[in-house]
Amino acid sequence: MEKEKFLEILKRIQLFLENDDLFEAKEYTKLEIENIEGVTEKNCKNTYYSSYDYYCKKCSNFNCNDNCNKNRLEVINK
Repeated sequence: MEKEKFLEILKRIQLFLENDDLFEAKEYTKLEIENIEGVTEKNCKNTYYSSYDYYCKKCSNFNCNDNCNKNRLEVINK
């Protein structure tokens, strides 16, 4: 994993913990582990909807391979 991506993930987890959002920190950590294992795309609940392509263009899941969010791609390609 690239250093910038890993740093962004850690910053997000840190923000949850600083705000005592333990549930969100756990869920986000679980999500990022699934991203690294490559199972996020299979488990994504938004694949069941007809607006799947639209969702992927707006997705905030930073590390998902199917994410087509332009802002996410700019961060990754730094």
